[in-house]
Amino acid sequence: MSNANSFSHFLLPAVISSCEPIMSVNLRENPTTNKQPLPHETKQNLDGAYGGISHLWQLRQLIALMVKRDLMGRYKGSFLGALWPLINPLGHLLLYTFVFSIVLKVRFGDSNSTSNFALYLMTGLIPWGAFSEALSRSTTAILEVPNLVKRVVFPLEILPLVTVLSAFLGQIVALPCVLIAAGLYFGKLHATILFLPLIIIAQIVLTSGISWILASLGVYVRDIRHFMSLGLSAWMYGTPIVYPASALPDSLKFLSVINPVAGLVEDYRRVVLEGLPPVWTTFCIYSTLAVIVWVFGYYFFCKTKRSFADVM
Repeated sequence: MSNANSFSHFLLPAVISSCEPIMSVNLRENPTTNKQPLPHETKQNLDGAYGGISHLWQLRQLIALMVKRDLMGRYKGSFLGALWPLINPLGHLLLYTFVFSIVLKVRFGDSNSTSNFALYLMTGLIPWGAFSEALSRSTTAILEVPNLVKRVVFPLEILPLVTVLSAFLGQIVALPCVLIAAGLYFGKLHATILFLPLIIIAQIVLTSGISWILASLGVYVRDIRHFMSLGLSAWMYGTPIVYPASALPDSLKFLSVINPVAGLVEDYRRVVLEGLPPVWTTFCIYSTLAVIVWVFGYYFFCKTKRSFADVM
């Protein structure tokens, strides 16, 4: 049995039985592939961003159920189970610290300490890990569940959102480790960590918008998953994660300006490690961009999803 069929066999009965009290339109068998838009779909398209938020809020219990099942299914049967969200970033931390701090002598700020480098690296690596994981998985979010596309009327727009929230739960698990390490290294936690929710919300909004676009494109262009593997690697090294932004030559400074993730990483480090608030100008820029991408991504997905069954 293929991964898609096994996933659908595991998830579909539970989703169908759980959706009736949650969704305004019950799931029903649909033997045809050309499905007409439902009344609530037409309304949410007319209402724009507000309609999309309201629609997703109505489906919050279904989204929570699917996020829980996604996490359980991912770590089910593994020996270390839910410890993997901690082990994975720690493994990358050791590797990058050895290569960039010990071998290449990269430093953040004035400190020559390897511990200082590791803290700055981990503070940028954890949010990047959630961001890249969500984008990578979103390219196949629809392809992995053909039964939900062809056989039932299902709110497909929640599937990319489930991958985003599932990835960010891993970040939330690992983030306390950074806070504990920072507290031990500096002898205190800065009060500026209270700005963290603002940065996290902006990150989730940006990631969700891009994920909707990639999930839709992944149905029509099957090569998108392979392009994203290379693209995410280039994006990571174009973001000041394993090196400080000041290390960029003047001819490449524009990369930090046009890259919203660079601003996110910088603000994470400011509020957690440096005791400084976010750079409000940069915060407003990437937050505004995140909202624009979210609205466009949601609208794009809702417009293109009507042909998914025909393509698949």
